[in-house]
Amino acid sequence: MITPRHLVKTITGQYRIIVISDIHGHLDRFQALLKKVKYTPEDYLIILGDFVEKGDQVIETIHYVQELSKRDRVFVLMGNCEWALDALLTIPELANQIQGYLKRVSSNGCIREVYHRLHLDQGHETMLGIQKQIADYLRDEIAFISHLPVTLKLNQFLFVHAGIEKRKDYKNSSLSSLLEMKYFYHQGHLLDDMVIVGHLPTSNYYPNQICNDIIIDEKKKIICIDGGTGVKSISQLNALIIESKDGVIHYSQEYVQPLPYHHVISDVEIYQNEKHKIAYPHFEVEVIKKGEEFSECYQKETQQYLKIKNEFLYKRHHQTYCLDDYTDYFISAKKGDLVKVIGIYSHYAYVIHQGEVGWIDVKCINL
Repeated sequence: MITPRHLVKTITGQYRIIVISDIHGHLDRFQALLKKVKYTPEDYLIILGDFVEKGDQVIETIHYVQELSKRDRVFVLMGNCEWALDALLTIPELANQIQGYLKRVSSNGCIREVYHRLHLDQGHETMLGIQKQIADYLRDEIAFISHLPVTLKLNQFLFVHAGIEKRKDYKNSSLSSLLEMKYFYHQGHLLDDMVIVGHLPTSNYYPNQICNDIIIDEKKKIICIDGGTGVKSISQLNALIIESKDGVIHYSQEYVQPLPYHHVISDVEIYQNEKHKIAYPHFEVEVIKKGEEFSECYQKETQQYLKIKNEFLYKRHHQTYCLDDYTDYFISAKKGDLVKVIGIYSHYAYVIHQGEVGWIDVKCINL
């Protein structure tokens, strides 16, 4: 079992801190982001956990993070996914949960990769045997993640994966709070420090639009940085940059979002006053009127009527759900503008234009 470790460090003079969270096995994005922010060993690099599972480069990501962690100015914290990985592979009583984990929780990841690599999917091994073989294969990787700290206090900043409880003695927060707390931004804290977290995608905090940008709230003394990589179909990998110059703190942000750009080839003018959004956990909807491309729907918990593209609707146990985060916003754009294309759905493209997610007729863009 993991024993929570808490680090306290102090740095002086001018410095630059780069903070990245929830990489989820997307090594290409991670390396591209480090290049984009021009990371050097002179910078402080803090990884806020959840660099494992959900992506298809998990083992490579662990090895890359291991190498980075050998540098004096690199700090790697534990997230709930590291904790879960360690628990699933080291606690015998959890061996039977591996099958369910493979089916429901993680479509990609190192457990799945090793499971197939060792041909454990052939059904000739008990669950305890499967657990032991995967754990043996990942012995060095598990040893690395099992010793990661859960918090880092660096000057006036506190870094933690998910959040802390409303108490001054934050180190006595439960491990589940530190690694799995939901909606920490809404709950707040009692410290004088700026608390910087990942875990919950920032888009969940934007009520009317899909936005993965970092949230910096000086009043609440909270910064949320998870851009939804590995979790959201529309996502980005964020980097928070903290610079101290002459005793003054400056914040900036960068991100990597590998979506293709396309030009708008004709003006599009849409007159729309309201934006509606479907987001976790309110995906269940009622179809009011089925349409050829978009259906009129109602979301009970948020009391929203909105038009949902038919490809985003699916049924389960006689209930209708929206597939993922969704907005019914229609994009206005000028000829020559650039849009990032998320996907093409029949006669409409789902795009990002000037930071806004929405729909545009495919005839208006150069595909």
